[in-house]
Amino acid sequence: MLDGKDALSVNPWVRLARYLWPHRRQVILSLMFGVVAAALWGAELLLTFPMVTVFVEGRSLDTYLREEVAAAQADMDEATTNLDQLAHQIAALVGKTGQEHIDHRVALLKEQSRQQRKLNQSSWHLWALTWAQSQVMPWLPRDAFRLLVVLFGLLVVTTLLKGACCYGQDLWAGSLAELCVIDLRAAMFRQLLRQDPQSIELESGPRLLSGMTYDLQGLAHGLTTVGGRIVREPLKALVCIGAAFSLNWQLTTLSLLFVPLAGWLFHQLGRRLKRAVHRVLDTMARIYRFLEQTFSNSRVVLAYQMQGPLRREFQQQNRSFYRQSLKIVKIDALTNPITEFFGMLAVIVAVLPGAYLVLRNTQGIWGIRLSNGPLSVSELITLYALLVGVLDPVRKFSKYFTTIKQCGSSLERVFAQMDRPTLVQQAETAAWLPPLMSSVEFRDVHFHYAGQEAQTGERAGVLHDVSLTIHAGQTVAFVGPNGSGKSTLVGLLPRFYDPTEGAVLIDGNDLRSVRLRDLRRQIALVPQEAALFDNTIAENIRYGRPEATREEILSAAAAAHVLEFSEQFPEGLETRVGERGRALSGGQRQRVALARAFLRNPRILILDEPTAAIDAHSEQLIHHALQKFLQGRTAFLITHQLGPAALAYVTKIVVLDRGQVVGVGSHAELRETCPIYQRLCGVSGRLAA
Repeated sequence: MLDGKDALSVNPWVRLARYLWPHRRQVILSLMFGVVAAALWGAELLLTFPMVTVFVEGRSLDTYLREEVAAAQADMDEATTNLDQLAHQIAALVGKTGQEHIDHRVALLKEQSRQQRKLNQSSWHLWALTWAQSQVMPWLPRDAFRLLVVLFGLLVVTTLLKGACCYGQDLWAGSLAELCVIDLRAAMFRQLLRQDPQSIELESGPRLLSGMTYDLQGLAHGLTTVGGRIVREPLKALVCIGAAFSLNWQLTTLSLLFVPLAGWLFHQLGRRLKRAVHRVLDTMARIYRFLEQTFSNSRVVLAYQMQGPLRREFQQQNRSFYRQSLKIVKIDALTNPITEFFGMLAVIVAVLPGAYLVLRNTQGIWGIRLSNGPLSVSELITLYALLVGVLDPVRKFSKYFTTIKQCGSSLERVFAQMDRPTLVQQAETAAWLPPLMSSVEFRDVHFHYAGQEAQTGERAGVLHDVSLTIHAGQTVAFVGPNGSGKSTLVGLLPRFYDPTEGAVLIDGNDLRSVRLRDLRRQIALVPQEAALFDNTIAENIRYGRPEATREEILSAAAAAHVLEFSEQFPEGLETRVGERGRALSGGQRQRVALARAFLRNPRILILDEPTAAIDAHSEQLIHHALQKFLQGRTAFLITHQLGPAALAYVTKIVVLDRGQVVGVGSHAELRETCPIYQRLCGVSGRLAA
């Protein structure tokens, strides 16, 4: 994971290579199939040349090759003669001084270089023609019609092979894309599991869900396209450009004059498209958030008949998504016409001068040499076919321009999420934390949530200057009005948050200096809303200690009075609890959560309103189980219901108000000395002795 400016400076496509490397076999195979498909595409177009030579110009291939061999040999002889003459002229200037002699010598050297290039080109051309005469011509029929049949047969075979290679490339590219996205999703999930609760709340669940579903699904589609067609089409264009350059580099160069202008236009479109894609992804995240809120509050929606307002709001969200998506559609619609326009201009700029050379039987225009020799009709038509062969893949490539930008935007968002640092960091030199033996201390603790602004006239935050020591083996109850900071203070212990100022210590060890794994291994949590997973009762208990045996799970279930209700089910502990444990009642869910904490066998147990929303029978069973389990353990009980059953095992009570400790002592002491506690006892009969 990269941090800060380092992450921003690395191109997301470069970072993607890290996830491609483990699947390099698929990368290599996809590229190999793409290269072969591109080569076969060029071969298809080059078959135009023998067809035009034989059936338009009326020459046999054998005659054409003999004429070309003679012409190439003549060019070589001419270049050799010219080089000999130039060598003598340059030698005659050796030792002569003066600017005129120097300029003349430079001109001769330039001409010598040009003649040498001509000799090399003619030599390579002669070798290719000679190889074709000796290796290819013996296999071709002399009869024109039979030759036509052979050429069409080659065209069919080439097309079939090209199709097979395209299929192979798309298959391997699709496999690569899905494997890569699986790895990215796993990396995002790992990073999410490292986040503290505050960081997750700041990011929001629906936005994270959108990133792991909508963004990654778009990325999978984009990578499949990039790895297949977008790789293959440029290769096809390069093959055609290479063949066109070998045929006539001057005219081919003319066709590339519009490339910089087209590139600038696409750059501008790309910038607008990137902004539009980001807005679409943000809008989809808002839709996810809206749906999540609606479904999670479905009872309120039905009870207050909010269907109409919610439908209208959802329609507004959909319209916003439509407006942002339409911007992408408009830009996408522009790319193909722009590409075809510039592509056709490029073909015309090359072919029109070529036609002039053929019709006027010349080698240049306005003194500019555009051909190394007389240009034939077959060469001109082949050049045209090759340039059109460039235009077709470029046009197809432009169709995926939007896909590339969307893929890039998705990559940026995915990596931005993965680079998001957690607010709770483990020190690089974190030390081992031994089991709790002496005390837990909150020393001068101040805390405010991330992004909380200072308020006029008072210090901002949830906790202010909290100092408190809890000895090992004590059960401490934290009470106070809503918003007094009870859950936040206890949440500092497992490092769900870190103090803004001050420190939390176990046996004198600052929690920020020890390993998180060692700290949290000593802690078990029973929240107000039992967090159950869509699995069996036994597996939900096993989450407390995954390596636990069946006997240990049964023992924990018995201690938490889970067997009392699980045995009523046909499948017992193997009964699935459903999503969020909806197959169980509130009291049953809470007992399962308590059994999970018992199985962990923690040194420290945190109980956050464990009996706030359950029936009286379950509450009685939970208090009975806790009274036995907490002997010799350290416990933190957050509650508004400190009744006689809880007072039986609570050692000390801490009263908080507005983020400060306003009272510490026993129930009897606080009733006499703490006004806040007195009011709580008056408001809730459950607090009265």
